[in-house]
Amino acid sequence: MAADLSISSNVSINRAQIVVFTFSTENQSKNFLSSNADRMNTIQIEQAIAEYTQQLADNPRSAEIYGNLGDLYLQQQQWQQAKTCYQQAIEIDPEFALAHHHLAKIWTHLDNHQQAADHLNLAYKFQPELATPQQHYELGQTLQRQNKPGRAIAAYRRAINLQPDFLEAYEALSQILLRQEEHERALALYRRGVQQNRQNPQFHLALGKALAAAGKWHQANNAYQRACKLNPNLAELYYYWGISLAEVENYTQAEAYYQKATALEENYWQAYCQLGKLWQEQTKWQQALNAYQKAQSIKPQAKILINLAQIYRQLQQYGRAIICYRKAIDNNSDSATQTTAITGYQQTLAQDPQATIQDYYQLAKFLRAKGLFPQAIAAYQKTIELDPQFKPAYIDLQYTPVTQEQSTQLIEFYRQITRQHPEITVAWGNLGDALTQCDRVSEAIECYRKGSYTKAIQTYPYLAKLDWKEQKELGPDLIIAGASKSGTSSIYYYLSRHPQVLLAHKKEIDFYWKNYQRGIDWYLAHFPTLTDRPDFLTGEATPNYLRFPQVARRIKDTFPQTKIIILLRNPADRAISWHYHKLNTGLTDTDLATAIATEIERLTTVSEAEIIETGFYNPDNIMSSLYIYKIKAWMEILGREQFLILKSEDFYDRPGEIMAQVCNFLGLPNCPLDNYPKVNAGSYNEIDANLRKTLVEYFAPYNRQLEEYLGMEFNWE
Repeated sequence: MAADLSISSNVSINRAQIVVFTFSTENQSKNFLSSNADRMNTIQIEQAIAEYTQQLADNPRSAEIYGNLGDLYLQQQQWQQAKTCYQQAIEIDPEFALAHHHLAKIWTHLDNHQQAADHLNLAYKFQPELATPQQHYELGQTLQRQNKPGRAIAAYRRAINLQPDFLEAYEALSQILLRQEEHERALALYRRGVQQNRQNPQFHLALGKALAAAGKWHQANNAYQRACKLNPNLAELYYYWGISLAEVENYTQAEAYYQKATALEENYWQAYCQLGKLWQEQTKWQQALNAYQKAQSIKPQAKILINLAQIYRQLQQYGRAIICYRKAIDNNSDSATQTTAITGYQQTLAQDPQATIQDYYQLAKFLRAKGLFPQAIAAYQKTIELDPQFKPAYIDLQYTPVTQEQSTQLIEFYRQITRQHPEITVAWGNLGDALTQCDRVSEAIECYRKGSYTKAIQTYPYLAKLDWKEQKELGPDLIIAGASKSGTSSIYYYLSRHPQVLLAHKKEIDFYWKNYQRGIDWYLAHFPTLTDRPDFLTGEATPNYLRFPQVARRIKDTFPQTKIIILLRNPADRAISWHYHKLNTGLTDTDLATAIATEIERLTTVSEAEIIETGFYNPDNIMSSLYIYKIKAWMEILGREQFLILKSEDFYDRPGEIMAQVCNFLGLPNCPLDNYPKVNAGSYNEIDANLRKTLVEYFAPYNRQLEEYLGMEFNWE
């Protein structure tokens, strides 16, 4: 371009007047205009644009004029016009560096970082002095992140040409070449660096590392030796030198160099890891243990924990090995590392002569809590294989997300259990669930009926002498519809002990919520057919039903005579308990405070109608505790007389008294139990008082509405 173009007698434009912009391909700032005191004023810019436009009419193939015009539009922040001018300039002169440079700024402003980096690369290619070595290097980093290795290589080479001792550029370029398996080119690059920087030990070290990566251990050792002569106090040097020496089986010297590295740099955790590995291979268990423990104290990592676990296994300290494996899994490391830790955990249990079924079960629960559902399912299956009578594993499997593929595998697993142990009723139910998930409904119905019948006669053997119908026709007498984490498992258990109550073969059927499309026959198969007789009652408990007014409508459409029992717990406590239930079953990994704050903010944007109709979202600790919205909708559909509303705190404190009230509601004689154990009670650490106070204050107005609507006092605090 011309350095000084005269426009008219009144306007003279010099490139110094056109603003020079700072540029970042990462768009750290979109404010490209500087406050340069020499910037042209608006009138001058408009006059200049008019003059350049006139000149283009006379000289339409002038890249310089297009470039100057683009600069003027850029100063006005007229991005599209400026872009068009620069593109025209480049079309005429593809090597017009400043046009590429300014076009890159525009693409950055337009959030197109791919185009920005490409044009900046061309600008630096055609005019390298436009950028510092650091800027060439940073462009290489950007291009590398954009998966443009060829262009990144060129950028790094320009940085090196401008600054021959730019070690980071050598290393970045070498990494690309090694990924392309261009080992000789990478070595040639470092040899060039050494030739140009003979007195710099870092270049000799870098060459040694490259030679080691190529498996040329002896040459690497020679390079490290040259680096050591130039600077004998580089911790990194002794670390990599030790690795090379270990590869050529010079273990004594390798050990000495690792220790030298830790002496020079106390927190050199990688060197401690190499010492641990070396001593582990030499079966020096205690020394290896000390080295890994030191590394872990500096830089906690799953892989170090796995190494520690392996040593503890060698020392037959199985409990400590399991702790390490659990921590490794807990670290949310990559899948390969997690798999290694899980396999090691399982092997430790198999190796431990004192391992119990409960130990295998705890592994499965732990994996489920981490959201590792496929691995948890496999662990539950292993637990059942070792003890087919271990009921908790079957129950946990009912509440663990299962893929279609896993359901197919579980079908055969449960079939084998039921063939060998037809008396295990929960296995029949789980088999039915797996068949249901695979849409084999008729087979599932047979399994449910088998499980229901077997469970009933196991509880009361005399029932086998009675006349059982082949198929149940009447609906359930009762449904415990909520709320979750409010005592529903306990009340279900207490009812199951009543001699005139034969409940479903499992607590939660989820028919009206997620299995409605399976049909009424599928639903009724879960209940003993004997309960069509008037002297027996049956029912189920799906606490999440309360979330869905649609469930109430479906109950009304199918079995409107069904009585509904609902337990309501202090919503602040229920919200907390529900959060920890999800945390312990792998359904969330968010901490309580974050979950509560997120949900409170979200609820400010949600209408009453949305709260009523919404069943689940994450997090949902508060919404599922806004009882008034759900209960009011249910009662408007089914009628108040169908409901027994119980305060959970009264139920916990006086279970016998409350169960008498339940029996009266259901038309049953009261049959008190000798004791009333709490079933499926959750546990968690003490909650921050301020956080609980936030919840109490949030729920207070909704609780008052609930009390007014029901005509009950809950007095929750």
